[in-house]
Amino acid sequence: MQVKELAALAALMLMLGGHSSVSAQRTAADGARALEGGWVRLDTSGSGSFGGLTANFTRAVLTPEGAAKIKPQRDPDDVDPDNRPHKAGEPYIVTQGRCGGFGPGGVEPNSAALFIIPARDEVLLTREGPGARHIYTDGREHPPLSRISPAGLGHSTATWDSGDLVIDTVGLADGGVTAGGWRTPETHLTERYHVADDGMHMRITFTWTDPKIYAQPHSYSFEFERIPADGYAFENWCDSGDPLQRQSVVPPEQLP
Repeated sequence: MQVKELAALAALMLMLGGHSSVSAQRTAADGARALEGGWVRLDTSGSGSFGGLTANFTRAVLTPEGAAKIKPQRDPDDVDPDNRPHKAGEPYIVTQGRCGGFGPGGVEPNSAALFIIPARDEVLLTREGPGARHIYTDGREHPPLSRISPAGLGHSTATWDSGDLVIDTVGLADGGVTAGGWRTPETHLTERYHVADDGMHMRITFTWTDPKIYAQPHSYSFEFERIPADGYAFENWCDSGDPLQRQSVVPPEQLP
């Protein structure tokens, strides 16, 4: 190979190498830009209820130790089903009215709008209501579990993978997990936030791993739709003592 050809090849390799590096940086930046903004969870099965939304999820495969931890339980905010037609002005009572942050599992978004705010060293997940999560993306590791007070949101770090935000969480308080799972402070929750090519839809896949609890990783996904660019969060004050906190639709008077 001639000297000129070698020089040209070296220049091409340098250019490709530089392009690859820039592309990798751009991938993370593009992922952050795609995620930024407001999202609302979709009912893709047409279930019309929180329970129905997860009814078709694959059930968790538990170890004997994990199965022994499961106790018959009911969401403390559930009420007995009321399927009878209500007359005009009579509200449907759908919850106990308790106030809280993210939904089942401690970290799952509920029907309130979710807002994602990427920053230099972290991603802030907040919602139209109580509760917010700090997701650290600066390369730090989880602190020892002995230094974490187990809670509903735990401690979360994240990396970017081909534009997807991949979150790892530990330090969650003991409790139930969607579709028959269980969690302890040692359990790892991995969340993958993937925005579709149209930029208008997002899937969050939750995967729970814990060799003491699960015979195999326990996964399920929720779908989201982007809120219009001019949308924003309304202030939402939750008062468990307010009777309006418990109700949903109030049937209106029907026109003749």
